Amino acid sequence: MELRNWQSTLKDKVAKALKQGILVALQSPTGSGKTLFSLVSALEVKPKVLFVVRTNNEFYPIYRDAKKLGKKFSFLMGKSKSCLYSDESAESEDIECSLCDSSSVTQVEMKDPPFSVMKGLKERGRIEKFCPYFSILSSISEADVVAVTYPYLFVPRTRESLDLDLDKTVIIVDEAHNLDNLNELDERRINEQTVNLALKEVKSEESKRILERLKAEIKRSVHPDERYIKVENYPKLDENELELLEDEYKDRREEMIRNKAIKRLHIGSVVKFYDSIKYYGPNDAQVFSMRGSLVLKPLLPTSYLSILNEEVPVLLMSGTMPPKDYLVNVFGIKRNILYVDVERELKEKVTGSFDCMLAVDVTSSFSSRGELMWRKYASYLLMIYYQARSNVLAIFPSYSIMDAVMSHVKVNKYVEGSRTNIEEILTESRSKKLIIAGVARGKLSEGVELTSEGISMISDVALCGIPYPPFDDYMKMRSEAIYRSTGQPIKEVLIEIPAVIAVKQAIGRAIRGKHDHATVWLLDKRFETAWWKAKINCFNPKKVKL
Repeated sequence: MELRNWQSTLKDKVAKALKQGILVALQSPTGSGKTLFSLVSALEVKPKVLFVVRTNNEFYPIYRDAKKLGKKFSFLMGKSKSCLYSDESAESEDIECSLCDSSSVTQVEMKDPPFSVMKGLKERGRIEKFCPYFSILSSISEADVVAVTYPYLFVPRTRESLDLDLDKTVIIVDEAHNLDNLNELDERRINEQTVNLALKEVKSEESKRILERLKAEIKRSVHPDERYIKVENYPKLDENELELLEDEYKDRREEMIRNKAIKRLHIGSVVKFYDSIKYYGPNDAQVFSMRGSLVLKPLLPTSYLSILNEEVPVLLMSGTMPPKDYLVNVFGIKRNILYVDVERELKEKVTGSFDCMLAVDVTSSFSSRGELMWRKYASYLLMIYYQARSNVLAIFPSYSIMDAVMSHVKVNKYVEGSRTNIEEILTESRSKKLIIAGVARGKLSEGVELTSEGISMISDVALCGIPYPPFDDYMKMRSEAIYRSTGQPIKEVLIEIPAVIAVKQAIGRAIRGKHDHATVWLLDKRFETAWWKAKINCFNPKKVKL
């Protein structure tokens, strides 16, 4: 197979580092061919690759490139997507496999893309009474390349279920900038709606009494603010109350598997919230209020990332890799790191390009927020929409700003929400030009691809403000925890680096290949600094003003 210039130039360097036990951090832009490069390099080191991604939607490029290389591919999706009797709202813990009458396994052939394979297995499984999840799990030992999502590597109990010999494996972690948020794997949240739905699931009067009290206390404890506020006196459950709710949860799980109809159990969300509080110490996790919910949030991702410090070949890759010192201080990586920035190494562009426009009369800074500013942002979006040759992606710092601005935008649009569906957006955007509105670090700003015949369907990206994470109680406690661990005062780093990554990820939605060209609209006068221009390679933006 013929490799691109950068791939053939850097392949041996990366493979050599992996063989020497050095962790490789690879930064290469969207559409440059990172997936194929990482597979080729890794398979020179070990006979097997564990390819780890954030979502199941990212399995297809791995399958495609493994097939190009003539390698056997396999994957594993969570139980909620694999179970014969589950809808996709269910949590894995809601599924009681031990009581299922379809727990046998069958041989799995990976001749088609992952979602097609899963669909076929579920159709056959209902007839032949075998389990798609355990069938695929039993087949991955035969594969050369196995694709999984983050929990299967970073949660020890889940990793052990794979039963892989890591001595014969290279681990590749894609979109590695997201490792900063791995602590969210064990984030638990409850709110009034959760408890209301749990009330409909429980049967004992005592359980209902406990949940009614809990609902009233949650209402008094939470705030609508779109930032994390520490809650000292959050509602508590004593041991007997928690045990009673755990029994209810167990009964409902067994009932669902008997009825062959499994859905999300909200009583399970309540139980897991309080079980997790017992598990964590006060220095590891805290309870916060966020947008009307109580959120139990671990402070650091380091406990999940311990696997990266073990003696196993690891390649981290991203189009927006955090700096090396961030990998050390925030991720807690203690082993030697080879940091490879492809475009700096080759001193050339390896993917598509973009032009920059800088608006000097708008900003999302807190002191300037208000209805007049939101109307001005809406005017910019309308101007951009009418001159754009294709779809416009508008990315906002928060849901509240997005909703306020988009309420004034009366053209074809798709606004990110709890039920956002990428296939729905694809269908709409092919029939009419849209403004696609999303939130930084949300469902539409990272990990999604809108393309047609390999060409991006987004011609313009509008960054409606700078997505600095708020320095709220969570961020303050997190920076303090990092300081205790490393002695490094990195408050500013925790705000600046995630903002840069969020901006570059948004731009990357429009640059999906080497022939793509986009216009990036920097709609915030705070972008007019040498620091920001250098970070996003917009050194001479054209200034605009309404």
